[in-house]
This record gives sequence, structure tokens and C-alpha cells, in this order.
Amino acid sequence: MKQRPKVAKQRVMAACIALVIACAAFAPAPPVLTLVLDAGHGGKDPGNLGTGRYNTTEKDITLDVTLQLGAYIEENLPEVKVIYTRKDDSFPALRERVRIANEAQADLFVSIHCDAFDNAGARGSSTYVMGMHKSEESLRVAMRENASMFKEEGYERNYDGFDPNDPDTYIALSLRQNVNLDASLTLGAAIQQQFKERVGRRDRGVKQAGFYVISYTTMPSTLVELGFLTNPKEEDFLQSGNGKAYMASAIYRAFRDTYLASRSDLEQDASTATEGQAAEAENTEDVPVENNAHITADASVTDDTASAEAAPLGTVPTVDSEVWFGVQILTAESALPPDSPDLRGHSGAKPYIRHGLYKYVTGHHAHPDQAHEAKMALRAEGFEGAFVVAFDGETQIPMSRARTMLNLPMQ
Repeated sequence: MKQRPKVAKQRVMAACIALVIACAAFAPAPPVLTLVLDAGHGGKDPGNLGTGRYNTTEKDITLDVTLQLGAYIEENLPEVKVIYTRKDDSFPALRERVRIANEAQADLFVSIHCDAFDNAGARGSSTYVMGMHKSEESLRVAMRENASMFKEEGYERNYDGFDPNDPDTYIALSLRQNVNLDASLTLGAAIQQQFKERVGRRDRGVKQAGFYVISYTTMPSTLVELGFLTNPKEEDFLQSGNGKAYMASAIYRAFRDTYLASRSDLEQDASTATEGQAAEAENTEDVPVENNAHITADASVTDDTASAEAAPLGTVPTVDSEVWFGVQILTAESALPPDSPDLRGHSGAKPYIRHGLYKYVTGHHAHPDQAHEAKMALRAEGFEGAFVVAFDGETQIPMSRARTMLNLPMQ
């Protein structure tokens, strides 16, 4: 009889342990991707005032769209952790927004703004990624958005002489690493496509410019200009509840259907891959090479990266296909001339097009290990974001499919 309390206690403890294990089994999986959402301006910085017909300004619209976008993601994508640079009418400094993203080791940074121009007829949505300005318009927008730092106390000390009004300041930004440029451009193109096809906005394209908040982050980053508040019709749309909801859902769909989907396929393809092969598995759809710039399956397309090839690594299996491997070195908004400085002498590089972007590939290798050798040599030359891509004839295919077609192990 004296043993019964002890036995009962043991049974209670066992039941508690079982309950804890059961709860753990049904607990949601931890997030696998961190997204930082940045509502532009805020607090003492109203952003642009629009036409003056509304009491609310750019800072209010960007906050509403950002919070709605975050809500869509949190409700539907539990694998994504959303971090906000602001959730109220506060004014985080530009460097603080960058710090939040970098310290969180975020996977993606999206900053949301509204445009303005002295011509009330200007209209349309645009998305910017890090890079040097290729037009006066890009420089104008970057200067206006970067001018937020003038609202900060001691900005001269905090930004090491960075002057938003000095065009020469932006040259330094063009020298920053562009490892994340390809992913940024891909997401930007998807956002613009959603704005155009789902919301009916005028597509002003994906552009490169020296915005501080997307130049000093260490992850793929985009800055979205929802539209012109200086255009009465666009202002009415963006000030409306429906307009904000439409724009938030467009960005959400672009993130869900493009960036998140490609990342999921990437992780599935690269679950056992070595470093550097993750980026190479990113494409999940067959992508035809540009018609007027064919990449053929003969040795004539091989440029000077051939010198970096290793000796043949055994016999490549003979299959009824034209599988080969190249190294992607650059992504551009438009076709580049062979002597473009961006190609750094690799005039033999040819583009294939995806999401309206020109992705330049160099080299022609029968085995992926040979392409990896060439990739490392190209990274040493300064193409730090270079990675291996696979082709079947003139069509780009996932690395996993190429290895399967060649009966090669998934490394």
C-alpha cells in the first residue's frame, strides 16, 4: 500500500512527459526564411506630400501597405518570419533600418515607398535594386529617398560623409558587392509583373539606383515605388483601402510565387549539395535561351574560361540529350554589347532571358565539376556571385535534372 503514491506519481509524470511530446509533435515548424519589411519614412519625416488634397502622406501609405503585406504573409506563410523596421508612426534612421536587417541575418529586405514628380502626369510603379544609376530618373528618385537622413540628428557623423545631394557620392555605392543582385532583380521583375497584370498599373520597370537602405544590406533587397502621389488619379488609388490592399497583395504574390517558390525548390534540389550549388539549383522551370543570342552546344561558344577547366574527370555518360554546363556571371536589365565593361573582357558570354532579365553565361563544359573549376576562377576575377547553370541544348534546366539526365550522383 505504501508503494501506491509513488506509482501514482510516476504515472502522472509519465503522462505529463507524453503530453509535452505530443504538443511538440503538433507545434508549428520554426520559420525557415526571414523577411524584413521596411515602411519608408515615418514620424517627423512625412515623405512626399502628394497633391496636398489629403491629410495623410507617403509615410502613412507605406505603413498601411507594409502592415497589410506582412499580415498576408504571416497568415498564409508560417515558414516565413516577418520583421518590421517600423510598425507605427516612428522614424527609424536609414542606418537603423539597415542594422535591423543585417543583425537579423535576413534572407530578403523589401522597402516600400511612393514616388513624386513635378509633372502631375507622371504615373506608374517601379522597383529598384542596388546599382549605379543608368538614368537621370533613377538618380532623382535615389536622391529624394536618401534625403531622409537629413531628418536625423548628427547625420554628417553617422554616414561618413555620404551626401544624398552629391552625385559623386553614389560612385562609391556602385563598387559594393553585387552577389545578391540576381535574386534582387528576379524579385523586382516579379513584383512589376504583378503590378501590371493583376493591378493594372503602368509598368515603369526594374531599375538600379544607389538607395542607401538597399545598398548596405547584406541580403537580396528591393525598394518599391508604389506610384506617384503627385498624380491625382494615382494618389486617389493609393489613398484608398482597395488600392493599398491591391498593392500589398501584388507584392505578396510576387514573393510567394517567385522568390519563396524558387527558394523551396532550391533547398529541395540542394539538400545534399556542396557550398555554391544552392544558387545553381535555383531555376525550376525550363528557360529557352534568347533567340537572337543562341548558346549552342559546340565548342565555338567557349571563351577564355576554357583555360580554367580541369582535366577530363572520367567518361561522361552518353545520353540522348545535349546537356552541358556554363557559369552565370552577370544579370542585366537589357542586352549588353560584347565590349561592355560589365563583362570584363568575357565577350563570348551569351544571355538567356528569365523574368525579362538578361542572364549572361560563359563557358561550355561537359561535366559539372569542370564548370565548378571555371566558376572559382571567375569568382577570383571579381564575379563574386558567379554560379553554375545547366542546359539541355538551348534550354536552361535545373541542376538536379541535368545530373539525373547524365546519371550523375546528387552531391
